[in-house]
Amino acid sequence: MLAMRALAVIGYSLLCAALLSLFSQIEDLFRYFFSLGALYAGIHFFKRYEALGMRIAFISVTIVLYFIFAFIYAVYVAMQQMPPL
Repeated sequence: MLAMRALAVIGYSLLCAALLSLFSQIEDLFRYFFSLGALYAGIHFFKRYEALGMRIAFISVTIVLYFIFAFIYAVYVAMQQMPPL
C-alpha cells in the first residue's frame, strides 16, 4: 500500500512538474493550457489523497522535479547555442 502511495505522489508530481516546465518555457497564449493542466492535476490529487503528509510530499517533489526539468532544459539550450569547435 505504501508503494502505491509513493508511485501516486511521483506520478502526479512528474505530470505537474512537466506541465509547469512547459508553462515556463513557452511564450505563446497556448502556455496557459499547461498551467491549467497542472492546476487540474493538483486539484485531482488533493481530492484523492487527503493526508497532510501526502500533500506535502506532492508539493515538495513537484518543486524539486520542476527545478530539475528547468536545469535540464537550460543545459540543452546552452549546448545548442555553443559554437562548434
